[in-house]
Amino acid sequence: MLAPVINPFYAARRQPTMKSRPIPSLDAIAGIEKVIIGSAMLYHANCFNVLPELENIGAVVTDPPFGIGFKYRTYDDAPGKYDDLMSRLVPQLIRISNDGPCFVWQSPLKANQWHRYFPKGFRVVAACKLYPARPGKSNCLSWDPVIFWSGRSRIHDELPRDWHVADLQPYDGYAGDNPVPCPRPLEQVRYFCDAVQTESILDPFLGSGTTGVAAILAGKRFVGIEQDPVYFQYACQRIETAWRSCQAA
Repeated sequence: MLAPVINPFYAARRQPTMKSRPIPSLDAIAGIEKVIIGSAMLYHANCFNVLPELENIGAVVTDPPFGIGFKYRTYDDAPGKYDDLMSRLVPQLIRISNDGPCFVWQSPLKANQWHRYFPKGFRVVAACKLYPARPGKSNCLSWDPVIFWSGRSRIHDELPRDWHVADLQPYDGYAGDNPVPCPRPLEQVRYFCDAVQTESILDPFLGSGTTGVAAILAGKRFVGIEQDPVYFQYACQRIETAWRSCQAA
């Protein structure tokens, strides 16, 4: 029988949460495009060119490549790249957020490797999706694991529960003009952005901007990074629309 895993972060649960933190300005980094939309600061760049310059962002909500051969427009999601990506990414997220809270989407196919990269005591949040019946397919329930860790709080301090179900009816196959092949449901990303007890959120893999939209709608400041030019442009449009709708409300 395996010995029980003791979360080393429980001892820090009474530390202050440091809810109010400034977002860095990063006025100029060579070769990096910066766009400011309301309370959102967006970078068109490889995230590893920007992350070393960031600090004191309250939380991370992100969906990095999984290393499972997924078909992105410009990124090679080869399985052999997963180790290098996660080995570089997680320490940066810990530093920038001052040790959490962090929510990082993952693939179940990599479950046997998570212990190599994420801090001891990490938790798994079930991000579930209910698909209705559609041509050639029956209705079904699927889920994605979201890795949570924090050195300043426990999971129940950040989320009302460790699962969420997004009802995707009516299913449109993620059709439309969204260039990302399988974007996260906005309802589900809002679950994390609305609940997390910080005033600013980072997503270094912005994609089509869902986390940015969710952060804006949650009334929080946002920093996003995306290297693909098509994804970045689309994300800027979505985030600007969300910002304008909030201002008009």
